[in-house]
Amino acid sequence: MADLEDCQMEEIDDDPILPDELDLFEESLRLYMVYSLELIIGCNGGGKYKKRPLNTPGSSILGFQAIHPSPGLTRVQKGCAKFPGHIKQEEIKIEDVVRQHALCFLPAKSVCRFKTVSKEWLKWIDSPFFAHKQTNHFKHVSGLFCQFPGESPSFISFNPVACGVSSPTLRFLPEPIDVRTSCNGLLGCQSRLGDNAYYICNPVTEEWRMVPKPTLYHGSGTAIALAFEPDALQFEAQYELICAVTLQDRAALLFEIYSSRTNSWRVCTALCLEQDALPLNGDGFYIRGFVYWETQSGAVLGFDLKEEEYGILSLPPTSNPTGALTELRGELCYLLPRKDDDEWFIEVYGNMDMSLRRVIPLHSEVLGHLVDGQCRALAFVNDDTMIIATETDVIAYQVRARTMEWVIDARTDGFVKYLPYVNSLASVGPFRA
Repeated sequence: MADLEDCQMEEIDDDPILPDELDLFEESLRLYMVYSLELIIGCNGGGKYKKRPLNTPGSSILGFQAIHPSPGLTRVQKGCAKFPGHIKQEEIKIEDVVRQHALCFLPAKSVCRFKTVSKEWLKWIDSPFFAHKQTNHFKHVSGLFCQFPGESPSFISFNPVACGVSSPTLRFLPEPIDVRTSCNGLLGCQSRLGDNAYYICNPVTEEWRMVPKPTLYHGSGTAIALAFEPDALQFEAQYELICAVTLQDRAALLFEIYSSRTNSWRVCTALCLEQDALPLNGDGFYIRGFVYWETQSGAVLGFDLKEEEYGILSLPPTSNPTGALTELRGELCYLLPRKDDDEWFIEVYGNMDMSLRRVIPLHSEVLGHLVDGQCRALAFVNDDTMIIATETDVIAYQVRARTMEWVIDARTDGFVKYLPYVNSLASVGPFRA
């Protein structure tokens, strides 16, 4: 225990979970938002902005003192402190500001409620341009898709009022499927029947695409991952399905990739012969150009999508089935529950050497009896929330606030797969069989 405490003390100044410094761009953006909000607060009863000086001494916004340019500000900050002169402030209506600039920050279920405001709002929300904009702005994990072997999938919303899907079982697909991978609002599924075809779908819009039959034989040991990164400059969503295929006649892996851009498969030249890579321990996930799969030998198989090369990382020696590979602030990390006497801790490993970065205590006064038995880490979502499965419950533990929210009762009759999901309007693209 002493070693872990020492390690935790070393990481206080470089906490990957609780950053202390404010980025310059974020500060500039905040200044711009402050002055934009000042215009909105100063609107009249007719719903239009009043013309009034921005630099009125003592002016305040929502209880905060307005910040004015000073000689110490950078050129960027000074520019953000001025409202663009070419915009006629008196002609901008509040409803136009909300529709054009605020709706895209909401989850898909919340957005759909605003379709009833007017025909103009309905037309805007249903437009491909808005779907593209919402996909690029809303990226918070909204819930978990989960599936018990042999059963239909279901969706667990972290906020049922704001986030949800109309068909959690994905019954809009033409045949029974298993949900295997998720990325930024899209799901990668596989049929249980016939040729075990792959499908890409959006459970909000119920758009789906059947992926063409791959070149290689994808047996039961094939592990997949969906890679989809919204791009503001790419109007049509482009994604890839990466499959690590185990060869039948030898202990080796080949990588076959489906691209929505060409609607075709390609087999990479990289041949993985590493002993630590086989067999893979289920499907993987995508982070910033790389795909990662956990192996049953206590390692991580990483694949570079750009260079189409692979590499092997070692997991901590104490890794076990209760741990989980996950993303934390855009980086790969490994969560490992550990019990010391009557207290539970989550060890967070990261960096290329998977060294111990932080130890997070699960406070008994918050969790109570929930951690008396087994504890399984599922994922880190939205930078501050750990999803944990106990013997009886799935819970969301807020690291900063040290509070807990019950998510759902845990299944005790087998292993359940949980996939983080973003409530997005991302487009799947035209259907092609």
